[in-house]
Amino acid sequence: MPEDKKGLSWFRLILVQVVIGCLLIGICSYIFRIPMNEVSVVAPSQDDPNRFTGIPMRVSLTYPGLGTITIDDPKELLKLKSSFSDLLSSGNDRRHNKSPRLLLTGMMAYLDQEDIPFTVETNAFRFGDVSVNSLNVSANIRKLQSTLIDKVLTTSTIGNAIEKKDNEVFKLENGELFSLSSDERKALIGEVRSAARIIDFSHFDNVEQQPNAHFVIQLEEYDQPRKHWIHLDRFGSIYFVVYDLLDETNQRAYFKLNDASY
Repeated sequence: MPEDKKGLSWFRLILVQVVIGCLLIGICSYIFRIPMNEVSVVAPSQDDPNRFTGIPMRVSLTYPGLGTITIDDPKELLKLKSSFSDLLSSGNDRRHNKSPRLLLTGMMAYLDQEDIPFTVETNAFRFGDVSVNSLNVSANIRKLQSTLIDKVLTTSTIGNAIEKKDNEVFKLENGELFSLSSDERKALIGEVRSAARIIDFSHFDNVEQQPNAHFVIQLEEYDQPRKHWIHLDRFGSIYFVVYDLLDETNQRAYFKLNDASY
């Protein structure tokens, strides 16, 4: 057989094999629906152990009656992410039917995955579809709740609560509550909003003394069976303390008064 015809036969054989191979691949792709050049984004499961591999961008936190704040400081976000992870990895879920006195709700927003909701009460923590409330992590849950409450109790949120018309504001005198007048309410708002938050209050030696003025903000809440009061104790012209009796962690926020607000 001439060389040119022999080469042509080999070429035809290879070509036939290629065509048959392509046909087989096409048939298999159609039958088994094999995706070709297709990219899919899969939402992470909220109970997946790798749910904390994402990068948190912000946390929104809602305090009943006081509204919602946003935490977007990278260091704070990493601390919260670590606290959440530690709780879910070391705690267990047990029967828990008691209605919480104070329930914080929030959402952790991620850069690279879906946002995940969470709730925190005194003895229980839920992140997505996973909850823990066992005794071995109860102290850490209370610590987390205390930390989050501390983030909410600011001069802005307290000032807004006093200013909100739906909220009642009282002054406690001789065991009786008296509604503040419009001018008294405006003066209290000015004091609160011009105050400065204090982290180290150890140098105040009159912390155990009785306050010279005690104010109560009755928060307007829907579907709340009990009254929700925020308390504000003022100690002379030095500082005031804010706390919530529904908070079982007994967290208190300290603020230094500004003399110019009087």
